[in-house]
Amino acid sequence: MREVERGDDVDATLTMLAIVDFFGNPRTPENAVESLAGLPARSVRQAIRLLRRRRMLLSESEGLSKRSRLTVWRGNVAAAHYHAAVRDTQYVTGTAARREFFRTNVAIHRRPARFKRFETAVRRLLASKKRPDAGISLETALRSRRTVRAFSRKPVSFDDLAAVVGGTFRRTGWIDAGGFGLFATKTSPSAGALHPIECYVLAWNVRGLPPGLYHYDVAADQLRRLRRGDLRREAIRAASGQRWVGSAGFLCILTAVFTRSLWKYQLEDAYRDLWLDAGHLAQTFCLLATAHGLGPFTTVALQDSHIEALLGLDGVGEFPVYLCGAGVPSRRLLPPRG
Repeated sequence: MREVERGDDVDATLTMLAIVDFFGNPRTPENAVESLAGLPARSVRQAIRLLRRRRMLLSESEGLSKRSRLTVWRGNVAAAHYHAAVRDTQYVTGTAARREFFRTNVAIHRRPARFKRFETAVRRLLASKKRPDAGISLETALRSRRTVRAFSRKPVSFDDLAAVVGGTFRRTGWIDAGGFGLFATKTSPSAGALHPIECYVLAWNVRGLPPGLYHYDVAADQLRRLRRGDLRREAIRAASGQRWVGSAGFLCILTAVFTRSLWKYQLEDAYRDLWLDAGHLAQTFCLLATAHGLGPFTTVALQDSHIEALLGLDGVGEFPVYLCGAGVPSRRLLPPRG
């Protein structure tokens, strides 16, 4: 058993489990000895003292003064457990200590591939020297950004899709970390510059791009087609039946390759970094879409199993975390006044 806030562990013997279950409601140690008559009284008292030292049992006054996450968070056990488990994580500090940690805990493991690649897929280059800039300032894009759920039938141009997808997920440079190799840079930050997020594009209303499922190849700055056909119904189902998604031009499925993060960060809170990374990318996506006159949207109302089957993922080594999409809005988006 673990007290998640402090990280203390206690062997989950039958005696311990019986006592923890018994104290689901306020009771006294004497109540426990009487009710658990099948267990030796001395063992029960020793177990209660140990559980109190480890903060797994609280006194009445402590219990009354302590707010319960499960109560405040409406019974969300998974969120309460994870939030408590990753609090106050201890990190290695100091240059020498960090170098020693990386030498003994990181460098000894083979580094996962920096980017995913489908070698045999049909390819479409995104970069273009002729592509014009969006023509609006970052401040204007920030003020104009809105979630859009109503789209015209006008297709998104391939140049605009390329600018948004490439601008969000493209590698912008390298950081040389010496013995640890090269780390990519992008337009959005990533924990440890590890960039665990992959992008798959479902396109069905993009002028100059045949409908289908594509994967964005970071190393080559290309879309690589994995499947042909109009998959807007698959997109709607991926977004938990939100039918308006199908009236957009394309949908980006963001997935996480968790082993990239775990290579460097073997900590419970590394899982949290995946969602933060996805959020950074989604904001960049929305701003670029807005700058190019598109209406962006994001949603976490996703159907994991359906997406994993669609993309051929096992849900362990790689799994979906976010959906971002865009289309030509049904009316022009104007920056707010004032």
